[in-house]
Amino acid sequence: MSDELGGPEGTIFREVKAAKNQSLFREVNERLKEVGEHSKSFAYEEDAICECANEECSERLSISEAEYESVRGNGTWFVVCPSDDHVFADVERVVKKEARYWVVEKIDKAASVAAKLDPRQRQGIA
Repeated sequence: MSDELGGPEGTIFREVKAAKNQSLFREVNERLKEVGEHSKSFAYEEDAICECANEECSERLSISEAEYESVRGNGTWFVVCPSDDHVFADVERVVKKEARYWVVEKIDKAASVAAKLDPRQRQGIA
């Protein structure tokens, strides 16, 4: 791999890194959902963390449980804050825009990594 991470090797590296970052945030949201179900809390229905590829992002977004479940039906989809700042066009595309959140879909190598890291696929839920 090139030292500068340019060319095809760099693209693949960025795709994999972005998918791993977003999958980690998705995992956190899955755990928040579980906690909300066990405690009968409604906090999850209004609060989730942005699942964008920026590993330093900690922004919150509002999404209902039904909306989140709809997104989670696809292992390559993630919810992000509604702004172009949360979309990484080299590894994903916007598939849905709502006022409170956007849905992005991983593409190419990032899509296969995201699907592999989908906790629902690993648990046989999806």
